[in-house]
Amino acid sequence: MAKRSNTKQKIVLALFELMKTHSVDEVTVSDICKQASVSRMSYYRSFKSKQQILEYQFDEVFQEFFSYLQVMNNHDMTAFLDAFFTVIRRHRGTVNILIKADLVGIILDKLQFYITDLVDKDVLKIRDRASKMWIAFVAGGLTQMIVEWDKDDMVESNAEMVMIGRKFLK
Repeated sequence: MAKRSNTKQKIVLALFELMKTHSVDEVTVSDICKQASVSRMSYYRSFKSKQQILEYQFDEVFQEFFSYLQVMNNHDMTAFLDAFFTVIRRHRGTVNILIKADLVGIILDKLQFYITDLVDKDVLKIRDRASKMWIAFVAGGLTQMIVEWDKDDMVESNAEMVMIGRKFLK
């Protein structure tokens, strides 16, 4: 199992490395395999498409965010935002490549999925149980905050980003 995980990581790293200089559409499976030093069979055992690789990587980012929240005692909005911006900053390379590749939709989709999961598991407590629209609003807003933050090279501190986010999520 560790070998398969290692192969997946090699493939992910290869795709993201190639996306630094090529669009995702220009990158071929052969390019990824060559960059990762894996066979096509290993590639297809691990992933069905480049889209799946990108989603897998962003799932890894959000799993870290989810784990970070689970160990925290405080699950208010400030703690949620602080954890969020901490993890996004830690993975700024991944985020930057997705934004530059015009793949912000992946970020938005994953945010909606994971925020829904946090609300469903009562890790993130919200007042209104009609949460579908609230989740859409928060996911969309946070996605755009990430895009703008990335454009500014993440010069704002996490605390500043939390303060900005809190203004909108009162």
